Amino acid sequence: MDLKQMEYFKTVVDSGNINQAAKLLHMSQPPLSMSMKKLEDELGVSLFIRGNRHVTLTDAGAIFYQRVCRILELTSSTVTEVAKAGMHRTFSIGLTPSTIPVVSDILADFSDTYPDMHFQIYDGSTFELQHLLDKNVIDAAFLRTPFASGDLDMVPIKKEPMVAAIPQTLIEKKSKIIPGKPINLKSLSGFPLSIYRRYQNLITETFGSEGLEPNILSICDDARTSLLWVQNGKGVAIFPKSLVSKFSNDIALCPISSKSLETTILFVFKKGTEVVLKDFLNGI
Repeated sequence: MDLKQMEYFKTVVDSGNINQAAKLLHMSQPPLSMSMKKLEDELGVSLFIRGNRHVTLTDAGAIFYQRVCRILELTSSTVTEVAKAGMHRTFSIGLTPSTIPVVSDILADFSDTYPDMHFQIYDGSTFELQHLLDKNVIDAAFLRTPFASGDLDMVPIKKEPMVAAIPQTLIEKKSKIIPGKPINLKSLSGFPLSIYRRYQNLITETFGSEGLEPNILSICDDARTSLLWVQNGKGVAIFPKSLVSKFSNDIALCPISSKSLETTILFVFKKGTEVVLKDFLNGI
């Protein structure tokens, strides 16, 4: 396959219709259909479910579409960067949603120190950003523990504890809970908990080390989503302190009195790339 096939494929998906895609590409429909069929034959999978008016992606097609978007974006940024070589440098970096509140100032300070630096920011999950690092799509990433480090070098940025967000309706049933004061695991075990999936093992093991079992109401794919249960007064969310935003008066934040429930934000990059990142590493 080549970049032209990828561009054709993306246009078909974005337009939702091969005829419309052909018009956008200034070509007739039969050659475009043949190109898509050839692409499917090369990959050995069906990418589309063809309807009378619309095409729908298969599971394999959806995965391929994500990769194609990344490849075309990287190609475009590479062409731009090469064309402007000598005018400025480009730093490609990955950020997870939970690291942005902590590292935004670091990036701003670095930009002030090196005003010629331009940035390509990739937002994604820890798993997605590790994949982009492995494929050399990005230079580095800010990730939050826990995660499998593999063949990565790491520079610690900030270690921070987790906190519990407790709706007032639940606090009323637990008179010993004081907003703003530390809460222990035994007290937390009496609440229905909403947690981020990546922290599940850490939380379960920490409770288990004290002979306790957490009452997990909900497991979410984003730490911020766990707060929905708090806002509805149904559960207690456990999440890193830096994700604390402004809550209404009917939600209390309590530090968790367990040193095991903490995470660390790390600046990670592939081994052997320190020379490329030396300016940034000197600034953090």
